[in-house]
Amino acid sequence: MRTNIFFNGSWAGQLLVGCGLFLCSFLIEYRILLNFLAPASLALLLTLTLEGGKVAAVIWHYYLGYLSADAYPSSIRLTSLVFRSGLFILSMLCSMLFLTAHLDRPNLTRVRQERLAAVTARARAETERIRARFDEKRRLLMMRRQEERASVTSRYQERIDRLEDLLRREMDNVVNGEFRGPRYRELERRLHEEEANLQQELEACRQRQEKAARNLEEGLDAELRTLQSDTDRRLRQVASADYSTDEEVNDPRIVALLNTAAVIFHHRWQPLQFVFFFSILVSLLMEAGIMLAFATITMAIAPVLHARHLEELEKEATRVRAEGAVAQETIRHRAAMEQVRRAGSHIMEQAEITSREAAPGHDGPAAE
Repeated sequence: MRTNIFFNGSWAGQLLVGCGLFLCSFLIEYRILLNFLAPASLALLLTLTLEGGKVAAVIWHYYLGYLSADAYPSSIRLTSLVFRSGLFILSMLCSMLFLTAHLDRPNLTRVRQERLAAVTARARAETERIRARFDEKRRLLMMRRQEERASVTSRYQERIDRLEDLLRREMDNVVNGEFRGPRYRELERRLHEEEANLQQELEACRQRQEKAARNLEEGLDAELRTLQSDTDRRLRQVASADYSTDEEVNDPRIVALLNTAAVIFHHRWQPLQFVFFFSILVSLLMEAGIMLAFATITMAIAPVLHARHLEELEKEATRVRAEGAVAQETIRHRAAMEQVRRAGSHIMEQAEITSREAAPGHDGPAAE
């Protein structure tokens, strides 16, 4: 009794494991094929057909292997091996695609966006700092401009004021009714000369200041262009970097495991290497579990299936033989009935001939 419970429970558990793994493999393969095939009904039909064919191929392979070699020839064995191997590889690839898509740098998008935002914010802060520095330079340049203009003006204005004062005094000296004598004209010439020198000095000062302002703006533009070029380069680097060794973009559990393994075994595994081998392991276990579950179930009930198969074959053969016998009897009966019918027809014809010969007034063959 306990043995039956053990075997029945083991058989049910194996069936449950096989069905669970089959369902997982089916859903994973459907999700992957859905990305490559359209419409969705085509991906669903193909997945259902392939996964169902995989289970059916495993069951029939081990059942036919239980039978004789004549019932499972080598050509069919080879075809089954190719079909099952192809489905095994396809399911493994789908499982690996699904697992790597979820385990490969799961935080990559978030980290990349954060670093792109950090580069942009740093560039914005640097731009504001550069502009503030050049604003201070402009302020200092304006102060120096005003001071220089004031210095030049004050230096010439003192002489101009003194010459104007002398010129006014000279206007009071009238010689022969004329106050514009040689001294007046000399003072007037010197006054005009000082005023011209002042304007020339102020113009030179203005040109120097404008040149300094242009140089300042050109320097600002150059620094901003350099900053923009550096920012674009940094943004391209952030956008194109794969961060394969960056712990921040990888799953923290994978990082913790690899750090622990590095300390114990003194060998550093990369997160992508772990993801690759982990995906292979899970995919291999899933597909091997499906084949093992349905294979052991089939091998366990193969004798029962074989006995029932033989019983069904015997029943079918008996039914065919019985139907053949019935058909033969029917044919014989029909042949006998046909003979009886023909005999009856012959007798009726003879009876008609006899009745005609015996009729009155009939001379018969002799009279003729």
